[in-house]
Amino acid sequence: MRLLLLCAALLLAACATTKSIAQVQAVFLTEQDKNKTLNISVGDSFVICLNENPTTGYVWAMNGQTELLVLRSSDYVTDAPPNQHGEVLVGGGGKRSFTFVAQKSGMATLKLKHWRPWEGDASIVDTFSMLVQIEAK
Repeated sequence: MRLLLLCAALLLAACATTKSIAQVQAVFLTEQDKNKTLNISVGDSFVICLNENPTTGYVWAMNGQTELLVLRSSDYVTDAPPNQHGEVLVGGGGKRSFTFVAQKSGMATLKLKHWRPWEGDASIVDTFSMLVQIEAK
């Protein structure tokens, strides 16, 4: 439920521009969308939510850049419920969400990696990749 609320809030934040919410298409993607193709238009937003537990040192990060997509935000929310004192316990996993906006038309390959940044590419334990086809409005 907390994940659903987080993603809903992120989608609303992604739509907070001079356009009305009805004019902006926002898409929510998960690990099941790995290696798929996303078709969107310039100005559209999409959110990718992936499992992460940063207390292990492993975090999701972009693996390369593309001029067609802009990373608007990257946020982490724990899945762990608060204890009886309202404190969230350390060590639990959660979700990393990335919000992107299509900036230009064209075909982009979006790549993310799950790694320990200080250990370099040899520490990559998972990847997320997808093609993004962006059409002009």
